[in-house]
Amino acid sequence: MMNTLVKSIIALSLALSLTSCLNDDEHFVDFASAGYVAEIPYAANRSVLKTVSVPATSSGTVAPVDVNIASPNPPTQDIPVTVAIDQAALTAYNTANNTAYTLLPATAFQLTNPTVTVAAGQRIATVAINLIGTQIPATGGPYAVPISITTVPQNVIISANYHTQILVISRTQ
Repeated sequence: MMNTLVKSIIALSLALSLTSCLNDDEHFVDFASAGYVAEIPYAANRSVLKTVSVPATSSGTVAPVDVNIASPNPPTQDIPVTVAIDQAALTAYNTANNTAYTLLPATAFQLTNPTVTVAAGQRIATVAINLIGTQIPATGGPYAVPISITTVPQNVIISANYHTQILVISRTQ
């Protein structure tokens, strides 16, 4: 009889302690009301650095950089996103990681479409950076091209963590 009473008390205590977890609204996040966030998914999923090999004899190697609109649902209207070369981001990366990447000379690359539009119902648009192998110096470096999201519409937020991609340029023979 005593053994059954102890088992019943333990079972009741366990059941009551588990029910308190069901009322944990304090930590609930309602993502349905979240807005749009512009980010560079490669930086979010892999690394801020992306190595691009460019043949020394190339007159044009395209390095694509995707821009993503993160949200619970795809955007309902077109979203223009502008990127730019960001020397400050490269300097900050070098300082934080004790590296010495140098901005690739301007004659060695072209940012062909700095403003892209993520179409309504879609999530990704691609910025193209044209790298000109014949213009990449054989000495110096290591070279990089830092790209950051700079401008979005008022209803979009630029990701604080994933708004920059640094293309590390590897010149091949």
